[in-house]
Amino acid sequence: MIRGCIVAGAALTLVACVSVLPEAAPPPPRYVLASAGFAAAGEAQVAWSLGVDDPAATRAYDTTKIALARAPGRIEYYAGGEWADRAPRLFLIALVRSFENSGRILSVGDLASSPSSDFILRTDIRAMHADYTSGRPIATVSVYAKLMSRRGEVYAARLFEHAVAVDDEGAAQVASAFDQAISALLSDIVEWTFAEAETVRAERG
Repeated sequence: MIRGCIVAGAALTLVACVSVLPEAAPPPPRYVLASAGFAAAGEAQVAWSLGVDDPAATRAYDTTKIALARAPGRIEYYAGGEWADRAPRLFLIALVRSFENSGRILSVGDLASSPSSDFILRTDIRAMHADYTSGRPIATVSVYAKLMSRRGEVYAARLFEHAVAVDDEGAAQVASAFDQAISALLSDIVEWTFAEAETVRAERG
């Protein structure tokens, strides 16, 4: 009888210990980047192919964390949310899909799947953070793009920048502002690439 009481008491103690364990915190929400959309303009498809290289980025942006800057030269990160993948990877996917969405090019993809493309597009993410230096956060994106040949000859290069003010300081609102800024930037890169590549083709026959 005493043994039974001891066993029962031990079981009750174990149950009590389990019941007071804190519940695991839910994982932070994850955000993706939307590709640029294009109105059906009826423009003719191009006769060339494009390979998009993996974007270059410093370690400050080559992460799943959403970056912010309260002072020049200092990068911090939001705790309440993160990107669904590394920021450069999400940018690459959105850029390729933006070209596809244009309806003007049939052969476009990342460089690994399109190594023999007529043109190569290389990008360098110079900035991708919420800028707090003026007080109110501003989603700031800066990307340097180069249109090149497979041999490494640079046909054209340009810096693209977009910024969107954030209505609230939460990670969800910041991610939404980044979506708007990057969508506009992607649209500019796509239109610029088409124009520059068509110029090269016309000049070289």
